Amino acid sequence: MSHLQSPFTGVKSVLVVLSSRAMAFDQAGLRNFITHSYPGSAVFFISVSGDSVGVSGPSKVDLVIDFTEPHARQSIWFAPSLRRRGRFVVGRTTGWFFRKSRYDRVYDQASDSQAPRDYLESEAWAQKRVLELAGVQVVRHGGVTQDLGKDIAATLTPFQNR
Repeated sequence: MSHLQSPFTGVKSVLVVLSSRAMAFDQAGLRNFITHSYPGSAVFFISVSGDSVGVSGPSKVDLVIDFTEPHARQSIWFAPSLRRRGRFVVGRTTGWFFRKSRYDRVYDQASDSQAPRDYLESEAWAQKRVLELAGVQVVRHGGVTQDLGKDIAATLTPFQNR
């Protein structure tokens, strides 16, 4: 699979289940990443309780991206209902055994030895891995560069009197 080819074809609608503890990306950022990977797709968001966040989505979608974190409080039937709702489903293991067998792709954070130990960093790490499994390209950003604020001002030409 090349980095420009998505693992799922014909995706025109995407449902994203937002994590209840922490999100590495805001909704606009997620929508941007997803629509760049799946051009022309409509993106909808729901909470881990199943409530719509913003515009409610259709009952059937092409792709479900589930960011539900381990041990989240939700119905035992939530994951099977996501499976019925989406043609393709990608998510995380949450302690329930049936996600691995029902989801098309699953990220298992417990078996990932490279995952950071810090809680917020590990959430961001896991969410990036889930997006990558869904075929959504996450743009990596570089580190902080040197502050040139004072140097730039010194190199500008002075204002001339009018």
